[in-house]
This record gives sequence, structure tokens and C-alpha cells, in this order.
Amino acid sequence: MYVLVGRDPDDREARRMLGSVLYGLGSTLLSAEQPDASLEALTECAGVYEELRELGEPGMPPLIADVHARKSLVLAQLGRGVSAVIEADQAVTTYLDLGAGGGESPLFLDLARVLSLNASVLYDYGDCDLAVCSADWAVRFYLSKAEAINDAPLAESFMHGRYLRGSAAIAARVHTQQGRHAIALAVGATEVHTARAMARTNAPADLTHLVTALVHHGLNLREAGRSDEGEELIREGRELDAPATAEATRAWRSLTAQGATGTARPPAMSFAAALAAAARKLGDDRVPSVLRELAFDPADGATTMVPSLRCEEQTAPAMATLLAGLVVDLLDDPDPYSAREAGILGREAHYLFAAASRAQVPSMRFQFHDFGATWARMLLALVPAFETGPGGAVIATDLTGWLAGITLRLQPIALVDQATGRLVDQCHALVQRLLP
Repeated sequence: MYVLVGRDPDDREARRMLGSVLYGLGSTLLSAEQPDASLEALTECAGVYEELRELGEPGMPPLIADVHARKSLVLAQLGRGVSAVIEADQAVTTYLDLGAGGGESPLFLDLARVLSLNASVLYDYGDCDLAVCSADWAVRFYLSKAEAINDAPLAESFMHGRYLRGSAAIAARVHTQQGRHAIALAVGATEVHTARAMARTNAPADLTHLVTALVHHGLNLREAGRSDEGEELIREGRELDAPATAEATRAWRSLTAQGATGTARPPAMSFAAALAAAARKLGDDRVPSVLRELAFDPADGATTMVPSLRCEEQTAPAMATLLAGLVVDLLDDPDPYSAREAGILGREAHYLFAAASRAQVPSMRFQFHDFGATWARMLLALVPAFETGPGGAVIATDLTGWLAGITLRLQPIALVDQATGRLVDQCHALVQRLLP
């Protein structure tokens, strides 16, 4: 493909085929556990598609959105969760801008797939309320097209089935953790039904997922007073795989705080909970109502599925600035848990700054000396907190990469402003220490 494009640089079809080959290569390399090479191929693919879009080639936005979605998975696998969330955000918002949420849109199932991927990235690296909202909508979309999916070719049906299973699993776990038992039971039944269908492959991973779904749903049924149904599912899971059943039980107890966590994933703190903690520690007056409005109830029909949808693009820099102030103050708080809360609020502030910058909001373009400096100061405080925290070194490096880009944009201002010059020097020192 390089040879063909080189022979005729104006041949758009050859360039489009090059993008397709790079996208497929990125997927293959990820499956072959070569995420760094996969990221390189996908980044090149995005560049090819962006050039074609600028040339007016039709049909590029959905392809670019899919590259962002795939890059988010690769970045998540590399532990670069902050960048992963931002890539997933771009994928979701692109599909929404294309009207994919309409039931008759040909992109409807593509949006469901991307929402499922987004939910998995947010579950690991973002706000669990955003994750469950994205997962809930993915489940709704998939169930509304169940007949079409079942009638599709087998490979396509299984692809969507796995995304539905993943979304239902995330939704069931978060709703269980947050005490929304009726919703957890409903979506848990969907997870079990889909997991049974996927387990027909007899692949070890699919069987393990089935066991986990059976046990979690069974325990939720038992808690709801439907003991016979619950015990039957748990017994089925034990017969399939006793060790996996024991591990699933430990994970469920961790979610519901009914036992030691063992090796299970600890429950995540939501953005809303971190904001409430900041109000308790710093004072109610430090958390204005405009910040409280950024939080939402996932069970109340919310459509906030990515960080950039928390507020209007034009107000995002101001909201991020307010959050950044809370982050810096929390990092000075003696309570050891304040660093965790600062990390949650700091990532959300970073996502809002990044979204406003991506959208070229006028205030980010013409007042970057203010908003960019605030963004940089927050990251200067936040990166060391992640660096010394458990499992946060990769996130610290990821944020430092963003800090390097912000510093580059601040450099011209540093030539005429001493305060910005000192800030840029501090940023350079941190970047040189953490980035190879």
C-alpha cells in the first residue's frame, strides 16, 4: 500500500485502503499482545483518515471514531488510562454528532459497540457513574435491536453479543455496588442470558465469564429474597468451575462490602462522592453549585456518558478551573484519603480541559495564558501524587505527556511573562524527570 500511495499520492482509494490495512494491523497487533506497535499503527491510521476527511472524502467521521475507540482499548491495556478515556470520549461524541442515537440510523449498533468499549475504559480509569450510564445505554440499544442481531451472520451476532455481555456486566456490578438492587437484578439477568449464549464456544474465557455472571446474579437474587433461584445459579457456577465461583463470590462481597476484598477489585469512588468529600473537608463554600451540577444520578435517565458531556463546551474551561482549585487544596490536606479524592477530581478537570481544547473553545485559544497555566499547575501537583500512589506510576507518566504538550503552548507566553516563565521551568523539570 505504501508503494501504491507513493506512485500516485492523489489516489484517494489507495490511501483509504492504506488506512484500512493499518486499522486491521492495529487490531491484529493488539490481539498478538503487542500494544505499543498497535498504537503506532492506529495513530498512523488516524492520520491517513484525517487527511482524507480534510480532502472531502465521504464517510470518514465514523472510521475516525472507530480508530479513537480502538486506540482507547490499546491505551487502557498499556495502563495509560487518562489518554484512553479521552480517546473513547472522542469516539462516542463523534457518533452522537452523526445522529447515531436515532433508532433508524445505520450507525445505531456502531454507537452501541463504542458505548460498550467506553464503559469498559471508564470502569477502570474514569468515573463509575459515567461508566454505568454508558453501559446502561449500550444495553438498551442492543436489546432494542435484538432481533436484527440474532438474524445477522454468526460472527456479527457473536461480536455484538460480547459487547452486550460486557456492558451488562459493568452495569450489574456498579448498580450492585451503589445499592440499586432492582436495576442490578434486571441487567444481571441480561448478562446471564448473554453469557450463556457466548459460552457455547466452550472457550475458557467465555466459560469463566458465565460462571462469574451466574454467581453474581445468584447472590443478588439471594439478597432479594429469591433464595431458591439464587442458589440454583450458584450451584450451576460451582459445577462449571469451583475456583472461579469462589473468586466471583469474593468479588461480589467486595462490591457489597460484605467481606475481605482478597484479590478482588476494590469498589471505586465516584466523582459525586469525591466532590461531596471535598465539600466536607474544605467547606461547602469551596464547592459551588455549578460544580455539584456536574454530578448526576445514573438511575435517573441520565445521558452523560462521557466526561465532555458534563457541561457545555464553552463553560468547560471555567468548570475545570474550579475543580483544579479543589485538587490543589485536597493535595495539601493531611487526610491520607484526600489524595485519592484529588486524583478523581483532577482527572475529571483534565478531561474537561482536554475536551475544551479539542473543541477549540475560544477561551482556551485566546486565554490560554490563564486556563493553560491553571491546567499545568494542577498537573504539576497531581503527577507526584499519582507517582507515589499504588499502581499510579503509568498514569503519572501519561499525565506528564499531556503536561509536555501544555508546556509547549505556554512557552511563547513565558517569553513575556515571568510567572509563566517560572511555571514553564517547573514543568520542564518534571517532564525531563519522568519522560524518557
